[in-house]
This record gives sequence, structure tokens and C-alpha cells, in this order.
Amino acid sequence: MTTLATLARRAHERFADRPAILSGDGWLTFADLGAAARRTANRLLTAGLRPGDRVVMALDNRPEVLIVEHALFLSGLVRVAVSSRLHGQEIATIAADCGAAAVLCEQTHAELVADRRSTLPLLRTLVAADGGAVAGSDSTLAYLVAPGASETAPDVPAPTEDEVAALMYTSGTTGQPKGAIVTHAGWLAMLRAFWAELPPSGPGDVVLHVAPMSHFGGSAGSAYTFRGAAVVPVRRFDPPRSLDLVVEHQVSVLPLVPTMLKELTAVAERRAEAGTPFRAAHLRAVPYGGSAISAQALVRAREVFGDVLYQCYGLSEALAPLTVLSAAEHRPVPSATAPARLSSAGRPVAEIELQVVDADDVPAPVGAPGEVRVRGAAVMPGYWDRPEETHEVLSADGWFRTGDLGRLEDDGYLYLVDRRREVIVSGGFNIYPSEVERAIAELDAVQEVVVVGVPHERWGEAVAAVVVTRPGFTLSDEDVVTACRERLASYKKPLYVEFATELPVSGNGKLRRREIRERYWADRARLVGE
Repeated sequence: MTTLATLARRAHERFADRPAILSGDGWLTFADLGAAARRTANRLLTAGLRPGDRVVMALDNRPEVLIVEHALFLSGLVRVAVSSRLHGQEIATIAADCGAAAVLCEQTHAELVADRRSTLPLLRTLVAADGGAVAGSDSTLAYLVAPGASETAPDVPAPTEDEVAALMYTSGTTGQPKGAIVTHAGWLAMLRAFWAELPPSGPGDVVLHVAPMSHFGGSAGSAYTFRGAAVVPVRRFDPPRSLDLVVEHQVSVLPLVPTMLKELTAVAERRAEAGTPFRAAHLRAVPYGGSAISAQALVRAREVFGDVLYQCYGLSEALAPLTVLSAAEHRPVPSATAPARLSSAGRPVAEIELQVVDADDVPAPVGAPGEVRVRGAAVMPGYWDRPEETHEVLSADGWFRTGDLGRLEDDGYLYLVDRRREVIVSGGFNIYPSEVERAIAELDAVQEVVVVGVPHERWGEAVAAVVVTRPGFTLSDEDVVTACRERLASYKKPLYVEFATELPVSGNGKLRRREIRERYWADRARLVGE
């Protein structure tokens, strides 16, 4: 029986002398990674954690992320990786929802999580990332991975394929965080799909992590790590520096979100115009996903990076890649400035069943729009401790309703055209209107508020808030933005604030959110950001 613990141990042994991850002190080998992971696992178990307990990681890209991830796999603990850009209160809310036994977070968040400790009755250890332990924390990340603890394999029962390996948090239309369950079998299905769709990997490959390791980048990266590839983590995305690192470290794999791909393309184009074109013959795969991207942007990216682009579509509840647009499918065709297929999300991978269905769940005719639903081992068995929400999206026979609207053409390509759910995807991050609306509604001056996604050249989509103020009150754009900044991750704050005297409602008094949103998307072929 193969589990993530099995794959981690095999990698530590088979590639023992090969470089595994670049740290501040130089390269750690796979043997070093295994030893550090076992130390970390044993320290967590000594702190009172047991297999099946949830461990929240809200960390920047850093060597410790991979060490802790392998420690969790080896000890049967559950990986709950979330964005380090979340607000500390949001991290605490997720920890409370999953009953976390440990929280590992950046220094800036540790005190905020500590302040909420009374809401976390199962929390046994709070670990701050840098420097000394902050008030209310129990340890530091440096201590957790440092020499001094036992380096023998954790003395715990081996996990089974059906046990929970990870929770992938998403909020859905309610804005309330929900953990999509990923079993060991589900994560393995994701790995098999990446192995089948991306170029063969092994020792000698180098993965540069500029996209968050907590999201798509880390998922794609794990497929390479288990086959002996080395990892270079970068805490902050800086486009010029990122291009330099690709050359400096002979990077072969570069997972990205579309916003990053566009920014790297623009930097490379400027350098080419200045007489220093970007050249990286060693770069073999740039898997990207997380939001839509225009066909013309992909044409430009291919001209810079070559035949290395792989678009991967997936969700927290159904792990990427569900569909893939391969490097070959990015190639130009005669007499076309951009092949039509570049507007697609690619074709379904072998182990996934995918349908576009109408309102009655009947498969739609070829080319007709409908909701995308999928079935396969990479689909979650349900949300953590939320049977009602699970029932709403997951059928008894395993079909998951994605909430994405699309069409399947007769050549098998999937085209995504809109989202039934109201999620805003900005720079690869999911933002849920209801959570932003709640933050704004806490202002006394707000009578009504609606939040929608609007087109944005850099991020694909941006947050816009339309606010109706109470009679006799005044409110400024900055008041609205500040209210969000104080309660939410910075990327969730509105970039645009509009004031109105009233909001459109239907005959039964229901807010017509789509009517507001469509004002901003007039004359666009797709109602998703590019």
C-alpha cells in the first residue's frame, strides 16, 4: 500500500546524497531532509499531537515548509496549508474550524493567533516562524526543525490510503471557511496525473517556488520532490530577481499563477528590447493555474519561454490537474495570431471523468454551456465536519459540482466562461464577496454593500465594493478600505469603491448581484478575469 509517508521515506533513501532544498546555509540533501523531517515529527508528537490531528501551516515559502510537510506525512498528521497572506484572525478561524492541534505561522500572525487561543481548545502548540517566541506562543520554527530530537522514524501506525492527508481550505459562496478533505489516495491521484502530463522528472531537476507552496505551486512541486528534484523556495515574488534565479540555479520547473506568468513575460520582453534576451534552455516545464489568462498573453509567454507551458485546471475540492493544456497545444497554428484552444482549459486527464451538465444534471450537447462537474480519485470525499455543505456539491455517486460554467467542444477541449459561485479570483487567490461585505458592513455608516469582481489588467480580477450609506452619515473610500485591511488579508480589500443611493433588487427583494457585476464586464467574451 502506497501512502505519502511511503513516498517521503523512499525519496529520503533513494536520493540520499542528492540536493533536496536550498536553505540559508546551502543545500540540504534528501538525507538531511529526512532527518529534519523525523526530528520535526518527533517534536510534534512529544508536544502531545497524535496521528489524525490537524496542523495549520501559514508560512511564507521557506525550507521549513518542505521539512514540516514531510514530517506530517511521516507521522500521520494532517497538513492544513493556508496562505501566509491571510490575516491572523482568519488563520485562527480556520484553526478553530478544523480543531487544529498545532499552528505554525509567520511572526506577524503569531500574536493575533495567541490572542484567540481561548477559541482553540485543542491547540497544543503555537509555533512562530522567525526570531524568538512571541507572547503566547510555545516554540519557534527554527527549534522545531533543529538537531537535538530523535531522528528515528516516528513510532506511529502507518496511515492507510483512505485516511486524511490534508485539508484544502475554501470558503465558497458563504465566505465561511470549509476544509476540503484530501486522503492519501487523493493526493496520490494528483501526483499520478502530474507525472503523466508533465515532462519526466528526477534527480537533476530544480523547482523554483515563487508561487505559494501552500497552493498550486506546492502541489505541483510535490510531484517533483518525490522523484528526486531539488527545491529553491523564494519568500517574495520579485519578477526580475525570479528570472535571474531561473538562470542562476538552472531551474527546470517553474510553477506559476497566471499573474506571475504575465509579469515575468513583461520583464523578459523589456530585457530583450534592451539587448539581453532571456535564455534558459534547461527550463522544461512552467505549469500554471489558479485563474484565467488571455490567449494573447499565452502567445507572448511562449515566445519568451518556449514550449514549456502547461495549463492545469483544478479546485480545492478536486485537485489539479483535472484538465491540462499541454506545451504542444500552446504552439501557434498557420494563419492564426492565437490558436482558439489557448482560450480553453485544455482536455481532461486520463483518471478524471468530466461533464458539462444542464440545470437537471443532464449532460449538455457539445458546445452548449452548463456547469462543469467531475468525478475521480482526486475529488474530495467531503468537507471537514460539514455534511450539509458536502451534500450540496457532491452526489452519492461521486460527482462534484465545481460551480464553474463552461462548454465542452467536440475535440474534447473545455472552455470556462463564467462562475456560478460568486468567488473572485485575483492574482490566483480566491476572494469571497460575502467575507468582504461582512467586514464593510461593520461600519456604522453602511446601510447596504455588495462586492463583485471587476476586470483588472494585472490581477485578472479585482475587488469592487458598491456601498449605500445610512442617511445622515458620511463615508469615504479610505474608510471602506481601512475596515477591510483591519479584518482581512490585504489582497481582499477593494481596489474600487463606488457609492450608490440604492442597490438593484428582484421582485422578491433579492439582490441582483449579477446585474451589478455585468456592468463592469460588458463586451467581454468571458466573464472571468484574464
